[in-house]
Amino acid sequence: MDQRGVLLVAEITPKDIDPNDEKLIKTAGSPENRLSSVTNQVVVGVSHAYVCPKGKQIWLEGIRINPKYRRMGIASKLTYHMIKHGKEIGSNAREAAAITAQGNIASRRMMEKNEFHEKAKWSYYTGYKKNERQANMNGLAIRNKGFENNQGNICDDDTNAICGSKNVSFASPEDIEKIITFLSRSKTFISGGRKYVQSWKWYELDLEYSKIADLVASKKIVIVRTRDMQEIGGLAITNNSVHKEYCAEQNQLEDKKQKQGDIGEEDVAFDAEGSSLQIVYVDAPTSASLKNLLVFVVNIVLSSSLFDRIQLFTPNQTNHEFYEISEVLAKFGISKSESFLLYTRSI
Repeated sequence: MDQRGVLLVAEITPKDIDPNDEKLIKTAGSPENRLSSVTNQVVVGVSHAYVCPKGKQIWLEGIRINPKYRRMGIASKLTYHMIKHGKEIGSNAREAAAITAQGNIASRRMMEKNEFHEKAKWSYYTGYKKNERQANMNGLAIRNKGFENNQGNICDDDTNAICGSKNVSFASPEDIEKIITFLSRSKTFISGGRKYVQSWKWYELDLEYSKIADLVASKKIVIVRTRDMQEIGGLAITNNSVHKEYCAEQNQLEDKKQKQGDIGEEDVAFDAEGSSLQIVYVDAPTSASLKNLLVFVVNIVLSSSLFDRIQLFTPNQTNHEFYEISEVLAKFGISKSESFLLYTRSI
């Protein structure tokens, strides 16, 4: 556990039992639990709290309650102590946040009972790359034919390479102000709670020049430019590893080619089974801008041995042009896996 995180464990000892709580007395005193003066305690729940960068937000996750001890207020007590400990670690924290699956009614009720409010709806999508060593997982495969309607952004002689398309690329320092303007005006960004995802935690994305500059310098932002090349028409934020590891792999492959000619599959420099390229925020006002972003990112996956799948997180899109994002993603073999609700509470 790093210095910004705390793991909480809920235990019950004999002194904790309310003599008027018949359900707790019956459960704790059952033979399988053996809660008595001889056996001093039994673990009934765990949870994890994490103070996000800059200490502005306490992220709550991993609340797990022993089924025998549910509906006894233990989850609420863990939530209280997570916030309490989080504020001790991050004294500047002004918000507590958590996600829950849209279909998890019990968790949603618990959050609302503890004064959390639904702030945003997000969806999670997954697509797998099919190759000779990997079967088609969950019936999904990133399909080359997904590019058929987007040939303008794919090199004619090599559909597996990242092309030098003029209207889609990693953002450059010259784009920083335009990115800030685009996001500040974006209904999708606002409806998504002004968040992006990192390690399954929803962080606030500050529209400060230095923050966006850091993302740009790390090659984490992919942008689509408008036809006149003057404005940004859509963007995606990727996870930390995409550009650095991909470029390192390509450089190693080039070095090997120069030394020994074309290499076979057994000579590939990286073997990263189970690794995923994550798109942690997508903002595509039109279906065309989404397709262009996907072509760029999927080409990275198809041309690299580092990645075997794409994971995509997106807030519910509020677009200028009505379109179903799921339908566009399906053409690339990327399917919806789960819907999440983001809950927040001022503290």
